[in-house]
Amino acid sequence: MVLTDILVADRQAQPVHAAIVTSTITIPSMPAPFALGAAYPNPFNPQTQITYELPGQTHVTLTMYNLLGQEIIRLVDQVQPAGPYAVTWNGRNTQGVSVASGVYMYRLTTDSGFQTTRRVTLLK
Repeated sequence: MVLTDILVADRQAQPVHAAIVTSTITIPSMPAPFALGAAYPNPFNPQTQITYELPGQTHVTLTMYNLLGQEIIRLVDQVQPAGPYAVTWNGRNTQGVSVASGVYMYRLTTDSGFQTTRRVTLLK
C-alpha cells in the first residue's frame, strides 16, 4: 500500500498542512492548544496572576464571577493574536471596590467556541 495523500487536523478540526517525504510525514510546528492556567498565588491577597495561551488570533473574554454567577469584573475583552498572556487581578470589581474574601470563578471564552473555567480564593 502506498500513501499518496494525507489530511491532518488540529484539535479544533482545522486542517494542518503536511507533506509526505520519502516514507515520513513532515508536519510544521503546530500551535499550542487553548490553555487557561491556574491562578498564582492561590489563595491570594492582595493580587493574583492568571495565565492563558491562544493558538491563533481570536476575540478573548476573561471574566471573574462570584459563586452566584454574577460578573465581578471583565479583565480582558478584545481580539488578541496567538501567544501566551498573563493578567493580574487585584481583588476589585468593575467599580474599583475590593471584593469580600471567598471563592471566585474565572472564565476564558473565545469567539472560536473555546470555554473553560477555574477558581481562585481571596483571603483577607
